[in-house]
Amino acid sequence: MKLPSIQEIGREFFRLCFRFPLVVIDALVGTAAALVLIDYQGPSQSSVFINILMSAGLGFPLLLGLALIAEKRKWSKTASLAIQTAGITLLILYGCSVPSFLENAPAEHLVRFFLLLFGLALFVSVAPFARSHEQNGFWHFNKKLIYRLVTAAFYAGVLQAGLSLALAALDQLFGIDIPGKRYGELWALLVGVFATSFFLAGIPENLSDCEKESDYPKSLKIFAQYILSSVVLIYLVILYAYMVKILLAWSWPQGWVSKLILGFSAVGLVALLLLYPIREQKETPWSRILWRWFFIVLIPLIIMLPLAVWRRISEYGLTEGRYLALALAVYLILLTLYFILSKRKDIKVAPGLLSVMTLLVCYGPWNVFTVSANSQKTRLQHLLLKNNLLVNHSIQKTTTPVPAEDAVQISSILSYLYEMHGYETIQPWFAEELSKDTKGRSERLKPAEVTEKIGIKYLRGASQTWGDVRSLGGDKQNRLVVKGYDFLLTGQFIGQESKTLELVENRLSCTIEAELKAAVFTLKRKDDSADTVRIDLKGLVQRLHEEYSRTEPDRIPLEKMSASAVKGALHVKIYLSHIRYQYRENQITPMNGRMDILFSLGE
Repeated sequence: MKLPSIQEIGREFFRLCFRFPLVVIDALVGTAAALVLIDYQGPSQSSVFINILMSAGLGFPLLLGLALIAEKRKWSKTASLAIQTAGITLLILYGCSVPSFLENAPAEHLVRFFLLLFGLALFVSVAPFARSHEQNGFWHFNKKLIYRLVTAAFYAGVLQAGLSLALAALDQLFGIDIPGKRYGELWALLVGVFATSFFLAGIPENLSDCEKESDYPKSLKIFAQYILSSVVLIYLVILYAYMVKILLAWSWPQGWVSKLILGFSAVGLVALLLLYPIREQKETPWSRILWRWFFIVLIPLIIMLPLAVWRRISEYGLTEGRYLALALAVYLILLTLYFILSKRKDIKVAPGLLSVMTLLVCYGPWNVFTVSANSQKTRLQHLLLKNNLLVNHSIQKTTTPVPAEDAVQISSILSYLYEMHGYETIQPWFAEELSKDTKGRSERLKPAEVTEKIGIKYLRGASQTWGDVRSLGGDKQNRLVVKGYDFLLTGQFIGQESKTLELVENRLSCTIEAELKAAVFTLKRKDDSADTVRIDLKGLVQRLHEEYSRTEPDRIPLEKMSASAVKGALHVKIYLSHIRYQYRENQITPMNGRMDILFSLGE
């Protein structure tokens, strides 16, 4: 195979610039913003380049979709640029709505970004063929897009690995200092320039020609008919067996089953779309069966899905996850009705409807973030009123003990608001600001600090652990106190098997006893005697569990996660940076974690 010359690559790039000028500019602007953000090494602070990067990220699919609409409908170059300019206006408005300091911003901004990105990616796949009856053309167009996207990602990954190895070789072999940020900048260039250009170059220039294509890759046929279809069948058997169990026990469906139904529906829809061109071929009977019966067998499941989701909503209110699960239930109901009742059965409806619904849930009075925040605010208001903590829309401390169950729910809601939305909706209830100035910027108070203002202790419920396995972690904003020690060994992994660390060859060793019972340090003297100290790890984990497991187990002051010992010339101190343990029947069993070791050997 003949490799393209530099001149051919240059001509191809200029052809892309002429065909998709604003899309290419958007990619270059986003790449430049990413390079600036990666290159900056100072303290975290707000930057307009974050707004530019996020807007450019959404701009690529939006402007590409608009450009392809113009091409498919044979619009003039002026009309194409005009509609893309309108898209740029929307991107500017979006950029102005994004906080310039994402590190301390509520998570809703990132969730909205990825929802919009997903919706716009579907927009690119559907928009050029939205008003045509070219279903075969739509399918082959998207086949080319997906193949090109996967290939671009693969090539970029290979180039990143190869060039990163080359940079590492320059660093190690020739002593050329290569800062770590150069690897991130390399990835930004490969994705923003190479991968996007390669992807754009693979888009057919005449979209109408896609309708005439008939090739169907054998590998795709095997994947869709035998692998995906098998997964659909396994899901179906499990879900119908569970549905029979519900009917026999006459019990309410569990919320977790909604994940299985959504997984079954997603895999089934992908299989249907992949098998579309060969659905009527005699040699592929399984594809005909799948197309004929999939939406029929989906009916009982899409009845059970909203019931399962509503159970969680009725108990704990709406959150983004539950709102989106309910929206997907509505999507599946509409899609099922369409494919059962419609004679046309246009496959463009599946991604098109999902794209529209995804974009709609991001904005407007019904948007997922406003509705979820208001739902949790209402739950919090009810709990505060119930315990006389909210009087005349103002927080008032009470001397009456608050039941632990209510305290756990209040703490859980405040944690949700802290992470996802901030405290703007409940700020009017408080006389004091629910934020503090840290290093010149405003930061939200932690949930434990807000519960203190309410007059209750921050408690975590058992639902916030994964089964019997729990974890404790140090506050990452704290720093190790190393004064008084000569050596520091960081990030040592510790597990349930016995392990010996040689801290100073032939002099000092540390043995971690099995099941993390203790850390035993032994210092050999010149006269062959030894100083030995033992630090009770299990006891330390027990104390941390009793004090912090129901407050803030991931933000424990580091000094609280430390233990020290002294004997003769040996001074040692350990910090548990993270520890996982099993808690069952009031018994603590440490599992694994990481610790830092400080030590001095005296004279």
